[in-house]
Amino acid sequence: MASSPAEAPGASTRPGSARARPIQPAAARVWERPPDWIPPRASVAELSGGIAGSVFAAVAAPLVARPVLGALGALRPPDARPVDAGEAGDPGWFGPDSVAWRVHADPSLLVAGVAAFTLQALHPLAMAGVAEHSAFSDDFLGRTQRTAEFVQGVVYGSSSRAERLCRLVRRSHGPVVGVAPDGRPYDASDPDLLDWVHVAEYAAIAAANRRFALRPMTRAELDTYVAEVAVVGERTGVLDPPRSWSGLLDSLEHHRPQLAVGEYAALGVAFLDDPPLVPGPARPVWRALWAGAIASLPPVARRLLRLPMPATAELVACRATLRMLGTLAGEPVDLVAARRRLEPVVAP
Repeated sequence: MASSPAEAPGASTRPGSARARPIQPAAARVWERPPDWIPPRASVAELSGGIAGSVFAAVAAPLVARPVLGALGALRPPDARPVDAGEAGDPGWFGPDSVAWRVHADPSLLVAGVAAFTLQALHPLAMAGVAEHSAFSDDFLGRTQRTAEFVQGVVYGSSSRAERLCRLVRRSHGPVVGVAPDGRPYDASDPDLLDWVHVAEYAAIAAANRRFALRPMTRAELDTYVAEVAVVGERTGVLDPPRSWSGLLDSLEHHRPQLAVGEYAALGVAFLDDPPLVPGPARPVWRALWAGAIASLPPVARRLLRLPMPATAELVACRATLRMLGTLAGEPVDLVAARRRLEPVVAP
């Protein structure tokens, strides 16, 4: 594996600093493709600290459950819907033997969601569609909930539910058209923009899994996972989604000339760095997840965004936080519903 490019000199202070340097909304082109970028696994120091932190998290989970869940509950959108198990016996698009089922059950997906949005924001046209057609800062929780419902629903849902979710996404993109601050027109139904959103989403999930999952994907499983989720891209309008990790890297490189830290990306990442809606008791949780999200970005994306690599202690805190949240939350509700759907029917 090639060594990671060095972080940009003069980068801002680490996440959480009250004096962090504002992100410059300049369309700088510092993306240099790492041709064989494979998301790194946790270092020995991270794992060692993470083991101790995970033990502490397991012991502390019952003690902190009430304040933490209370704070996180305040963040839960009021319109969160129960999961429809779907038709009995239908494994959906993936099934229990897929890599996707294992990857999407791991708490590292919490980090991946934040990392995916951060990476996607580097495309000025994609971010313009988000900023100009949704109240991102006001509806951050609702948008996050809807994205999670889609990402988990297509993996664990019945075939009909997965198809329905993809239709809803395509329909929602119809009215998202406009002109970005740089003067270029955008259309959320543009297959090229859809491709960027797709590859950035699953690159972030893969990177977060490799670094923070209890059972990280192997190099071969990266290929399998990208091939599995290609169907999601196809059903949402991507013309030729990648079917291997190297193909995903090719797609990232295809979009490289378009990537920049524009006005909306700067505002979005600044919001994530210090979201005003997170209550006090949940702030340490958010700081840990945000550090993990930064670590899950390609090094060149961190350079472009002026986000330095978090310290080992911050990554250890992220691992411990994910273990604690996994203990408190249990298995994803979509996975529980999928298993129920696949249970053999017992005759009365």
